[in-house]
Order: sequence, then C-alpha cells, then structure tokens
Amino acid sequence: MFRNCIIKIAGIAAFAAITLFLACGTRSDESPQRSEEKAAKRGQIVIRVNNGAQEGDEKRLEEQRRVNALFQSHYPNARIEFSTWQFTPETFLTRMAGGTCTDIVGLFATECAIVIEKGLALDVTEYVKNWDKYKYLNKKVLEPLTREGRIYGLPVGGVLGCYVMNLFYNKQMFRDAGIVDQHGNPKPPDTWEEFLADAQKLTNREKGVAGFGILGQTGGAGWHFLNWVWQAGGDFEQEINGKWTAVFDSPEAIAALQFIKDLRWKYDVLQQDLLASNDDLFEQFAAERIAMALFTPEYLVYLVEKLGYPIENIGIALLPAGPAGRANQMGGAYSIINPNIAPEKAQMAFNLIVFDYELDTIELKCRTQAEQGRIVGHPVLPVFSEEYQSKIDIIVDKYRTVPAMPELMREASKHLHSEPPYFAQQLYDEFLSIAVQAVLTDKNADPATLLHRAARDFQKRFLDQL
Repeated sequence: MFRNCIIKIAGIAAFAAITLFLACGTRSDESPQRSEEKAAKRGQIVIRVNNGAQEGDEKRLEEQRRVNALFQSHYPNARIEFSTWQFTPETFLTRMAGGTCTDIVGLFATECAIVIEKGLALDVTEYVKNWDKYKYLNKKVLEPLTREGRIYGLPVGGVLGCYVMNLFYNKQMFRDAGIVDQHGNPKPPDTWEEFLADAQKLTNREKGVAGFGILGQTGGAGWHFLNWVWQAGGDFEQEINGKWTAVFDSPEAIAALQFIKDLRWKYDVLQQDLLASNDDLFEQFAAERIAMALFTPEYLVYLVEKLGYPIENIGIALLPAGPAGRANQMGGAYSIINPNIAPEKAQMAFNLIVFDYELDTIELKCRTQAEQGRIVGHPVLPVFSEEYQSKIDIIVDKYRTVPAMPELMREASKHLHSEPPYFAQQLYDEFLSIAVQAVLTDKNADPATLLHRAARDFQKRFLDQL
C-alpha cells in the first residue's frame, strides 16, 4: 500500500487492525533490557510491539484495553508493551541495527521482499504450519511473505482481512444521470468503455461535478496506476533469465497511461485539482463533486464516520475490465517477528499475532465497535477458507453496520494482483507518479517517452542493485 496514504488516514486502513490489537498493553519509558529483566523476575514474558495507538483516540484505546484483558486471560504470564513508532524502511533498519526494534513489527506488504531478503524477519514456517487454523488459510494472502516455501509472517486478519481496490460510486448521481439497470438500480461500469461513457454523462462543469476523481498526489498516483496497467495487460517487475527487470514501458502500460491522459485532455472528466490526495477525494466524494473514485472498502470509515456521508448512497463495485480483462490490487498490512528475538519469546510473539484471528477476539472487537457507533463489516478479502470464514461472518453479521458484499469479494478474489515485490514505494514516488502527473498537467506529454525513461532509470537505480 502507498505509505503516505496509510499514515495520513491512520486508524482506518490496514494498519488499524495492528494498532487496535497489538497496541493494547502497557506503555513503558524503560529500556527494553531493563523492562524485560524486571518482568523476568516476576515470571513474565514481555512482548514489545509497534504501531501503538496515539493519545486521545478514546474509542480505540478502550477497545485495546478490552482486548488486552482478554489476551491476558489466555496468557497470564505475558505482558505487552507498545511503542507509537510506525514502520518506515529507514527507521526500521536503524532500529534493527541498533537493537531497539520491537519484537513484533507491523509493516506494509510493499516492504516484505526486502525485509525477507535482508534476513530481518523470523522464519515462522513451523509456527504457522502447527497453528490450528493453518489448514483454513487462504494461501494467496501469504504470497508477499513467502519465499521458496518458507513463511515469514502473517497478514493482519480477523475482522479486517486484506484490502482489495474497488470502484466507489454515488448511487443517486447515477440515478439522476439515467445510468441504471432494468429495475432502476444504479449500474456501475463493467468495462473501460462503459466507465468512460458513464464519466462523461456524470460530468457537469457548470455545477462543478467531475465524473471521476483521480488520485494525483505523489506516490498515490503511482499506486493507483497499478490497476490500470494490469487491466491493460501490463506489469511492472518480472524475473527474466534470473534477473529482475522493469517492464512497465510495455505497449500495454503505455496504453494505460494514454487512457489516463485521455480522461484529462480528450474527454475532460476529471476533477479540477488533478494532484488531489486521498483526503481531498474523500471530501469531494462526500460533497458530491465527484461521482466515482478508486477506493478500498475500509475507507468507508472515513466517508461515513468522519465526514458523515450516508452509507446507503455509496456504491462499491469491481474495477472496470480493461483490454486484458479484470484486475484489482490486493494489499494490506502484515506482521513479522524480529529475528533477534529470544527463542523462548518467539512462540509467545506468534501467539499474540494469531490471537487476532480467534473468534472470541473478533466477537469482542465487533461488539465494542458497534457500541461505539463505528463501522463494522466493511468488505474484505477473506484470510480463511469458507469453513472457518463462515464462523467469522456469523459473528460480524450480528454487529454489521455495512451491507455484506460476499459475492463482490469472491469475484474480486479471482482477479488479484499483489503489489510489485521490490522497491515499490520508490517506484510509486519517484517514477510512476511522475509519469501520471505529467500526462495530467501537460497536454503534450508523451506516455511512451515518459515510461521508457522511467523504466530505464528505475532499472539502473534500483533493480540492478539486487
């Protein structure tokens, strides 16, 4: 996931699950060594975790307190200490080198490959395979943290699961524009051609309304560009003859960038602020100044809870199919264990990670969130097969505040693409975003030239260093 987007909307994206559960112990200003020495004298195991909740978020702090009490009822000899440190590649490497990194680290899917190859994640294969829920795991969601059959972490799961990129649309605006099925219900676009036609119908410059709101912010623009390229039949990084190669200057990728350029200059269906951030798009969607946008389902928390937009007017659909068919991005947050952790602590750290998947933990979270008037049950890519996932769904349905969309998620799961494995943040920030922003702001920008240059430079600066 695009790093800046997650940080800016902390608590509503995939890291929310880590924060809500793992940040539920005590806060300590003591050195880790001193803290653990004192705990050892009391017969306790201290597990330190990152992504601690910030001060002032009383709803989530209360949820954390409740979950912590439940965890300690299962493991009375364990104590959780947390840090408000949030993962960045730079601070992670510094903490690992200095021996101050937490025992459990929540990180982005985009960082998994480098972390594994540098030996900075504990091999948890045996823990995972001995886990009673391993047989139910959706192996697809393990891919970012699996290398040569070895497993180095788990996705944040339980209620959240992994995110899938979707198309959000304003139902009433679709009705008003006559974009409906035979029953009069809003009909989201199924293909690029339908998407373009709908965007044109929905655009009304006199009223300041754009058919589609594009994420143009540096980093975010590149992150969203992934979906268009996959739908066109292109890709970004491929292993060719044993060497990782930048391939995002293919004819398919160029066609995707040309499509974005045409949305701006040929068809004029985009919002006025072309370099908009996610926050900007949330506000414009809630103000009904854009009719469609690419969002992930957990963003409902922001639209409904933060901005008060009526959930009954929000439509969520699969991304429209491009020339190569459907494709949608899968991502999210993952938990790894510090490889320098003491052997006697490793099992307890793993217990802490998978406690998030237990039914009584999920029940407690859903009940607490419902009591607090928060979103419960937004669509996710299930972490488990139906045999166990159905038990989770029964619990979620008891407290659900968002319409269930199991068919949507099942269909989305057939068209998943993981984010590029190497240097994804740099790829988004320094290469793809620059190309997307160029075609949005310069009518004479040439997609082929932009992507050829970007692929050449990315190869030289990053992939050749592997």
